[in-house]
Amino acid sequence: MFADFTIMVEGMSAMAIASPRMVEMVTGEDIDLDTLGGPEVHTTESGSADLVARDEEHARELVAQLVQYLPDNSDETPPRTTTTPPTRSPEGIDAVVPQDPNEGYDMQDVIERVVDRHSFFELQPAYGPEILTGFAHLDGRPVGVVANQPAHRAGAIFPDAAEKAAQFAWTCDAYNVPLLYLCDTPGFMAGSQVEQDAILEKGKKMIYATSEATVPKQCVVVRKAYGAGIYAMSGPAYDPESTIALPSGEIGIMGPEAAVNAVYARKLAEIDDEDERAEREAELREEYRKDIDVRRMASEVVIDEVVPPSTLREQLVDRFGFYEDVEKDRPRKKHGTVL
Repeated sequence: MFADFTIMVEGMSAMAIASPRMVEMVTGEDIDLDTLGGPEVHTTESGSADLVARDEEHARELVAQLVQYLPDNSDETPPRTTTTPPTRSPEGIDAVVPQDPNEGYDMQDVIERVVDRHSFFELQPAYGPEILTGFAHLDGRPVGVVANQPAHRAGAIFPDAAEKAAQFAWTCDAYNVPLLYLCDTPGFMAGSQVEQDAILEKGKKMIYATSEATVPKQCVVVRKAYGAGIYAMSGPAYDPESTIALPSGEIGIMGPEAAVNAVYARKLAEIDDEDERAEREAELREEYRKDIDVRRMASEVVIDEVVPPSTLREQLVDRFGFYEDVEKDRPRKKHGTVL
């Protein structure tokens, strides 16, 4: 429970605060050990475990893979390895990311075109799957990847995903592993259920972990970055080493449809003719979309640069290399209070 990483073995591993017998004595619940605290529970529901292995040999292999990205201790820098080209050509990013901000796609397809071949080592894949977290090599250099996943719930940030990302960012910072954020999110999820699930509490932990990290951070606005999502994903407000964007990127308090409904709903309702109302609504959406376009953000130096998708890997390699030795000092204090 207090380990930096936890790997469980199918049909063998279990962990719980009390045994099934004790649970039955205290609560009257009749439950077996696997259902109480087996691998599926802790990798999908509690988030207490990072990975599930098929057997002990597979667990050993996973550990061997994991330590390739980490230094021997927190006072050292992560080990570099031989550079390999990505699994898929960076030229294909254009075809992967849809122009329509509401259309889903698999962020894994972007990651495979950016990092070194077969180097993405995902952690907690079944917990909070709207965010991907894992280690990778970029030009042989270990990096921690935090990426929104539009293939799951449109990439909105739910409480579990926020907690998962916060813990991963803290871990990377503890081990001096630079962080790469790939942002494509409509922001934090809203609603009564996520409030009950502590979206405010877990969301603030993600934003705090992102802002507090002193390792080099690069943020890429892949497509949409709405609401507080851009803060959680290390946008320009928290001074990453750089914030770059693909041409499809948008940064705004909310998406065009929501913004138009929030600001102009009453005026639009006053237009009796349906065709005229629809035309005016489309005009307002386009006007808003121009305001949140990353090209305008770049012209006003809100972000650093808009880059062609095919050059994204090259850009990140150069930027992580340039900022490799950057040092940041935290304010003098014992510790923060968010954790």
